[in-house]
Amino acid sequence: MRIQKLYFLLLISVSLVCIECDKKVAKNKLKTDVKIEEKDTVKGLVDKENIDYEAIYDSLVEEYKPEVITEEEFNNFKKKSNYSNVIKAYDAKNSIAFFGGKKNEENIRYYPVATNINEQEYGNNTILFGDLNGDDKRDCIISVFRANNYEEVTFFYVFINKGTTFKLEDVTNETEICGCKSNSWPNSFRYQKIEDGFLKGLTVCHYNDAHCCPSIYLKTKVKFTEGKLQFDSAHFVMDDAVKYRPTPNLDSILFKKGDLRK
Repeated sequence: MRIQKLYFLLLISVSLVCIECDKKVAKNKLKTDVKIEEKDTVKGLVDKENIDYEAIYDSLVEEYKPEVITEEEFNNFKKKSNYSNVIKAYDAKNSIAFFGGKKNEENIRYYPVATNINEQEYGNNTILFGDLNGDDKRDCIISVFRANNYEEVTFFYVFINKGTTFKLEDVTNETEICGCKSNSWPNSFRYQKIEDGFLKGLTVCHYNDAHCCPSIYLKTKVKFTEGKLQFDSAHFVMDDAVKYRPTPNLDSILFKKGDLRK
C-alpha cells in the first residue's frame, strides 16, 4: 500500500513539472510571436517609407509609350484632315469654358498644335493613332496644351477616320475624362496612347493636396462612346502622400462613368 502511495505522489509530481514546462514553452512562444509580429510591422513601415516613387513613375512613363508613327501615315492624315486649320477654326469659334469662356478669352494661351510625330510635350504624347470606335480604321487624337494665368490643362482633339477624310468629332480636356472627382484643382491625364480600343494614360488625382502636387496615381482607360471620349475605368498604382495621411478609398476619388460628360 505504501509503495502505491509513493508511486501516486511521484506521478502527480511529474505531471505538475510537465504542466509548468508547457506553460513556459507557451509563454516563450507567445513572446517570440509578438517579437516577430513587431518586426514585421516595423518592416512594413520601413518598406512604406522606402517606396521608390520615382522608379514607379518612370516605369509608368515607359509603359505608356505609344507606337512609333510613320511619315506615310502622318502625311495621309494631314492631307485628309487639314487638322491644324481645323483646330484653329474650332478654337476661334468656341471659347474654352474651362477657363471661364469669352469673358476670360484674352487670358487664354493657345500653345502651338503639334506638327512633328513621335514627340512628347508637357507629359503628353501629342499625336496618337489607333482604332477608337471599333471599325478597324485608325483614328487620330491631337493633344494640345492650353493655359490661363493660373491653370494648365491638356485638350484632346479627336479626329475619326471616315475613309476618305478625318472628321473632328470631339474636343475635351484631361480633367473631364481622367476620372478624378473635382477637388478645387485640375487633375491630370498624361502619357497617353491608343491601345485595345481605349485611350490609355496615367492619371494623377488631387486629394487634399496643394495645387502643385496631386498625389494619387492611377492607370486609366478612356473610351470613345456616343461620339465622345468618356472615362471608363481606373486602377490604383500608388499614393505618394501616404506618409502624411491615409490613402483614401478609390470610390471617394473617382467619379462614375459619364458623370462629367453628357
